[in-house]
Amino acid sequence: MPLSPSIQRKYSERFQELIAEGDAIRSSPKVLSGGFVSDPYEAPIESRPRKLPDKMILDSARLAKWRTNCISLLHHVVPNPGPLDSALKVFQSDLASYELDVAIRMLDSAISILKGIKEDFERGFLDDISAAIEAEITADYMGQAESLLREGQTAKYDHVPAAVLAGAVLEKSLRTLCGQQQPPILETNTKGEPKTLNPLIDDLKKAGAFNELKAKQLRSWTDIRNKAAHGDFDAFTKQDVEQMLYGINNFLADYLK
Repeated sequence: MPLSPSIQRKYSERFQELIAEGDAIRSSPKVLSGGFVSDPYEAPIESRPRKLPDKMILDSARLAKWRTNCISLLHHVVPNPGPLDSALKVFQSDLASYELDVAIRMLDSAISILKGIKEDFERGFLDDISAAIEAEITADYMGQAESLLREGQTAKYDHVPAAVLAGAVLEKSLRTLCGQQQPPILETNTKGEPKTLNPLIDDLKKAGAFNELKAKQLRSWTDIRNKAAHGDFDAFTKQDVEQMLYGINNFLADYLK
């Protein structure tokens, strides 16, 4: 299941940011002062502190932040455990603790790994991972909708935001399901405009994605979503939204695996 263009762009841009930051760290090492030492065994007059040579190192604070950011990104994109585990261990190393030439070689390796994974990600070789990312984001939005419903202010229309957010998840899920059909179902009408939810539901039912009973449920949730989006708040209740969230969660589990 390919990622939506906006999510694909978000991850690609983050890869590029981290690659650029790695290159910047590589090209701007810091000077570590060698300090002074004294030899206690020398005669007093000869025991003046000696200046040790300065040492060039990579910026440890900047490197630590960069490594953390890389690990965070790769946690979402690379399966764990997986075949890339050994390659990714370079991100766990404190690169600043090595001699400069060794640290730079290890940093170059880490940057090359980022570039390779970015390329595979953008060319669709990590589609299974893309599906996992999409599912994780969808689950997060549904969790937010449930929190809005559970923790909203005690008011007449406190359930409306949850209905709007759950409706957005439903729309995205239906469009994803259209793309999974063989052949894919067009998400635009004859005028090139995005289809609304009810035509998408009708097309999916005709394609055999689900039966009329499921289509009827989806239409009822779409109706709540539309009323919430257009200010017709008295047309549905908090209990309706609770059932809507429960139903959409089950729909996601059954049809978007």
